[in-house]
Amino acid sequence: MTLFDSLSVQERAIVDQYLRPVHFKKDETILRQGDPGDGCYLIDEGEVRLELEDFETDSDSVLGYVHPGMFLGEFSLLDGQPRSAFAFAHTDVAARWFSKEDFETLCREQPRIGLAISHAMGRNLTEKMRFYTSKIAEYLFAEEADASVNEMVARAAQAQREYQAWPEEKVDALLGDLAQAVADKAPELAEACVQETKLGNAVDKIAKIQVGSLAVYQFLAGKAASGILGVDQDRHITDIATPVGVVFGLIPLTNPVSTIIFKTLVCLKSRNALVYSCHHGALRVGNQTGEIIQSVLKRHGAPADLVQWIHERTSRRKTMMFMKHKGIDFILATGGPSLVRAAYSSGTPAIGVGAGNAPVWVCFDANLETAAEMTISGKSFDNGVICGSENNLVVDASIRETFIQLLSAHGAAVLNEAEKARFVSQAFEPAGHVERSMIGQAAQTIAERTGIQRAYPIRLIVVPAGLEELSGPLGFEKLAPIISLFTVEGVEQGLEICKRILAQEGRGHTAAIYSADQALIERFGQEIDASRILANVSSCLGCIGIGTGLAPSLTLGCGTFGGNSTTDNVTFRHLFNIKRLALPT
Repeated sequence: MTLFDSLSVQERAIVDQYLRPVHFKKDETILRQGDPGDGCYLIDEGEVRLELEDFETDSDSVLGYVHPGMFLGEFSLLDGQPRSAFAFAHTDVAARWFSKEDFETLCREQPRIGLAISHAMGRNLTEKMRFYTSKIAEYLFAEEADASVNEMVARAAQAQREYQAWPEEKVDALLGDLAQAVADKAPELAEACVQETKLGNAVDKIAKIQVGSLAVYQFLAGKAASGILGVDQDRHITDIATPVGVVFGLIPLTNPVSTIIFKTLVCLKSRNALVYSCHHGALRVGNQTGEIIQSVLKRHGAPADLVQWIHERTSRRKTMMFMKHKGIDFILATGGPSLVRAAYSSGTPAIGVGAGNAPVWVCFDANLETAAEMTISGKSFDNGVICGSENNLVVDASIRETFIQLLSAHGAAVLNEAEKARFVSQAFEPAGHVERSMIGQAAQTIAERTGIQRAYPIRLIVVPAGLEELSGPLGFEKLAPIISLFTVEGVEQGLEICKRILAQEGRGHTAAIYSADQALIERFGQEIDASRILANVSSCLGCIGIGTGLAPSLTLGCGTFGGNSTTDNVTFRHLFNIKRLALPT
């Protein structure tokens, strides 16, 4: 039953005088959480998506959907409180706007019509509240796994038992073919990834896929991952590896293909089975990657159920069913902080990651040419979506002007005060994070949208900021080719500002320094609360093992600094139990 079903033709005509037709394109913001409740919409065509404010790219914060014939925003219209959620046009939407003033006027002048509208809004509210109650019930009963979850986990456990005894040579041959099969499809998968997720760029995603496949394989090939790992003759201790069993892997929106093949390789190297779940925005490419993997498994005579995945959009309840399932032995959680917290609180052993917000300290004695080029190539790589990418330049005042000139020479747009004011107002949400539609977009695209112009193609947008702005939007993680630039006086202030940046976001993740002073580099390493400290190399690329000796990995632990259980670049060694056989000394 809609609003107009209870009104006569004449009454509908009266209501029409108070309704203003509006249209929204797909993905356009209709309402913002926290804005004043100055009216509501009556949806005529299309579908509206309701979301809570959540700037974790990898989290699903969707509350529900509003369909034709329903009101949108009536909560705030009736109680006068600020908007409680965002509303986005899930499709193209045609609606009519009903202002609070017009609603009050209509109720005063046409009380019967006002009562009918109030009843219609009440029905809408009841329907929504019943839906939200059902969603709460999903969380309350998440431990009760459904048949499909039980079946997948049982098949994975059986496949793992069949696979566990495979010798190293046979395993490495399988993993080599898996890595090569995905690497061979890297251009196709990278393009599909960009098309589906709308994040990053295909050229850099090809490189990421090659790291997650070929580089990871080269790192683990030939290494012992089962049976006797070694014997300590002096202590009479023998280390014996045993698989953890069935691993549940969460796959992020930012790096889906590279993370899938990475988790497949490290899990199978350790003789485990893998069940993975992609962010709903990467389901198609996740399915495509899984099919490539299973075709290689079949070619090698491996159990097909050794690697499984959730093929359709899932709910948080379903995800929790897997994470709490007694047949899941371990969780590899790569994604937003809320998913990582859920993994750690599930009762199943887990390794998770933390948020990044890397400070990059450019010291007075740095090679400025290197620092400028590496900062730009790192932060612009895949349009800034790697969690360890450069986020905050901390530049010594003595070399600031020269460094800014070099940034510009290498393709950065260093904003002046007028450009900065306009840019910040457009590029950041009121809560301080990068505006959603700009996440993972090219610097040139963002510049054009915000009116920033240069005579050369813009690779990176640099926003100079005062130290008093450290706690504002410029001091937090920016999943886009946008970087802040803070100026410091000397070593002590440089160290202090880097520490402050990590203390407010990104603690335990990654930090970088450019300096020729080995003693200063070592001091930085000792004093900074980061698990990966990069010296004179790109933070973005170095942290995942490109150009450094760090283990190539797409899951980067942040230690207890960031609420994680390890500081390591996670690899196959984290996915087996080590038993110790002890003899008398």
